[in-house]
Amino acid sequence: MSTTPPIHAALVLGSDSFRLLVGVVEDGALRPLDSFHAPLRLAAALDAQGCLSPEAMDSAFDCLRTIRARLSDHALAAVRVVATSTLRMARNSHLFLPAAQQLLGHPVHVLTGEQEAVLTYLGVADGATHDPDTRTLVLGIGGGSTQLALGTGRHVQKVASLGLGTSRLALTFFSGGRIDAVSFAAAIASTRAKLGDETPAFGPGRRDRACGASGTIHTLARLLADNDLAGPITRTRLESLAARALGQGGGGAALAGLGHLRLRDVTAALAILLGLMEELEIEELEVPKTGLRAGVLAELRHGRAALAA
Repeated sequence: MSTTPPIHAALVLGSDSFRLLVGVVEDGALRPLDSFHAPLRLAAALDAQGCLSPEAMDSAFDCLRTIRARLSDHALAAVRVVATSTLRMARNSHLFLPAAQQLLGHPVHVLTGEQEAVLTYLGVADGATHDPDTRTLVLGIGGGSTQLALGTGRHVQKVASLGLGTSRLALTFFSGGRIDAVSFAAAIASTRAKLGDETPAFGPGRRDRACGASGTIHTLARLLADNDLAGPITRTRLESLAARALGQGGGGAALAGLGHLRLRDVTAALAILLGLMEELEIEELEVPKTGLRAGVLAELRHGRAALAA
């Protein structure tokens, strides 16, 4: 009997990007074998009627063909493909999803916001080394929505999904090249207001630690380091990075490490994360390497029971 651990693949069709993770579990830890990231920005491609444009769908289909070729490079025991906020919302997702499934050769499961929150938490918990009684809050910020999950060990006690994403916020507050202090303050206030009645359930008395587990938060952590603000994510460091983003918006020096990223999206991400940290009184945010994709892999290993709160 073979003792070779099974190889699993998780593909997330997200609002900002498509992300693939292929890995095996060895000695209780996930070992990545392959990964792929394509920044498609589907959330920004929704038109006024809430539909994905033909051009956006064609770009996504080209990406899926590339991903299928990568999947064929591995002897996979199981594959799970999930979709998040934009494909939950798009009015023409009924056209996109069957074509995507045919191109991939695998079904696409459209997650609810709550399922996305649970799986993101599970991805963090599966790789954690903390005491299993540590109360952990996990935040995930995407292009179309934001998720919060609170739990201990692998058990989730409370989740929330907010209609709050970087693409939505960028279009609302930073469209037409308007990136200034007034718009930024309004974006933070909007974020805090959207938390609303959820705030007490995730506040400082409910948790022992807070983690940020999404591509958006990883990008902000990298930008902090690139701009000589390395260290744990704190409100002070985020405010310093925001000041530089607003400076660039006003014609000043460019942020280091911006690359292909759009300034308005980075500014929107900063507003959301600052708003969350202010409203939830988070002093310091840890940034684990794992998140939604690792949670999808954990679900493959442990079964659907892993989703039970």
